[in-house]
Amino acid sequence: MRAITLAQGDYAELLGLYLGDGHISRVGRTSALRISLDRGHPNIDRDTLALLRRGFSGNRVQRLIADRGNTVVQKVYHCHLTCLFPQAGPGRKQDRPIVLEPWQQAIVDLEPWRLLRGLIRSDGCVFVNRTGPYEYLSYDFTNHSQDILDLFSRTCDHVAVEHRRYPVRIRVYRRAAVGLLLHHVGVKS
Repeated sequence: MRAITLAQGDYAELLGLYLGDGHISRVGRTSALRISLDRGHPNIDRDTLALLRRGFSGNRVQRLIADRGNTVVQKVYHCHLTCLFPQAGPGRKQDRPIVLEPWQQAIVDLEPWRLLRGLIRSDGCVFVNRTGPYEYLSYDFTNHSQDILDLFSRTCDHVAVEHRRYPVRIRVYRRAAVGLLLHHVGVKS
């Protein structure tokens, strides 16, 4: 069995990517982690590939093109993926409870920016908000799981990022909060 060597920050970011656009499925005697990414963001594609290769250095990481070239799917096999991500289960994440284990929450508490980075890179966007004569940068995180939205909101609170919650999205648009996200998370590219 090949070892998984994820540093805490890498784990927090991979958790965010998994909760956003990841899926774990049983394949024979092992499991497969698939992370689907927008092909229009080559830096996210490159960084995620590097993250998976660091964490699963003994395993081959596959990179596939799907959806007529619009999506990059990165895939790695390992028999302990459901141990790493106990939130895995049948059906959509929005239809089942997504609750972090205490050990996962401890990592998120130590590496909140990396979790936010993974979540924003998977289910978020950065855009220029135009309101009348004003233009300002904003972040948007959209997810249909209330538990994942709660996790995003709690993590923002933990790092003092002011945000506003809506039914399936969270917006960050105050200058100081956007500045924190720009510094610690960056933009999608």
